[in-house]
Amino acid sequence: MHYAVKTNKDDNILREIVRMGESFDCASKSEIARVLEAGARPEKLIFANSCKARDHIQYAKERGVKLMTFDCSEEAIKIHSIFPEAELILRVAVYETNAPCPMGKKFGALREMWSGILDTCIKLNLRVRGVSFHVGSGGCKFEAYEGALESAKQVFDMARSKGMPEFDMLDIGGGVSMAASNPAHNFDQVAPKIMNHLRNVFPGQDYKNVQLLGEPGRFIC
Repeated sequence: MHYAVKTNKDDNILREIVRMGESFDCASKSEIARVLEAGARPEKLIFANSCKARDHIQYAKERGVKLMTFDCSEEAIKIHSIFPEAELILRVAVYETNAPCPMGKKFGALREMWSGILDTCIKLNLRVRGVSFHVGSGGCKFEAYEGALESAKQVFDMARSKGMPEFDMLDIGGGVSMAASNPAHNFDQVAPKIMNHLRNVFPGQDYKNVQLLGEPGRFIC
């Protein structure tokens, strides 16, 4: 679990999550600073903002926060110019979602961009660790996760075919709810379907070392 700090930055919540040994999704240098002040270690953070200001990347570098998301070649080039040792998660677009607050128009690499983005990372010798997506907030149907997981698998396969180091992270985002307008979209109903589909899409020994991440926020509060 990487708690989405943007949903509630209360220091009591942050300290409790540190005490539990859990991790954090930070979207800015101010969120990174607040979480580190609460006692978190840098390796427990993901800088999960696909379009970052240059001084925010520099701040992450100075504080030892290496893991961060991106969704285009331009962002990869910018990160490399400031923090070539960063470790990246490619955020892909979600194509089918019924979420009350969808994010696909703001963030996520389109399918036709994936190969070029990976080629840019190869050229720059940037370490890509895996794939992320976000189906949107407020409770979403399983089919959105289903399509997004299949997109993620395609990127895993594409990276392998290009000879990149093996991916070892899959981030399924946040937005989960127990108060969806349709109870079938509540997380207790959707989560078992996600896990079953994960076993089908990422089967067996080939993916035993892939770490599964999630970024819930209000759900945790």
